[in-house]
Amino acid sequence: MAHMLVTGWYPPSKAKELLKVYMSKDKPVYPDFVKKIHHWTVVSSDGHYKTYAVYEFPDDKIIETQKAIGKRYTLYATVEGYRYYPELLMDAEEAIKMFL
Repeated sequence: MAHMLVTGWYPPSKAKELLKVYMSKDKPVYPDFVKKIHHWTVVSSDGHYKTYAVYEFPDDKIIETQKAIGKRYTLYATVEGYRYYPELLMDAEEAIKMFL
């Protein structure tokens, strides 16, 4: 299984507006093969709210997952000041093998 981390940032003044978008019933639905396994929120050192979401999906569905996550997070980005950054994660042991 593959994993993707999506980090998002937004100003505290936009929290209610972002929550409204997050709770909306009209947002794009993730495909059945994409599973959100963790979602955290913190206050970052610059005073913005910061979120981390980790998704799990089959190795052969990377492109489809990137598209689905992009569709969803583009909706969040309609809130002024919101930005996000998706990262495809690699297992540390597999990464080490690349260097041996």
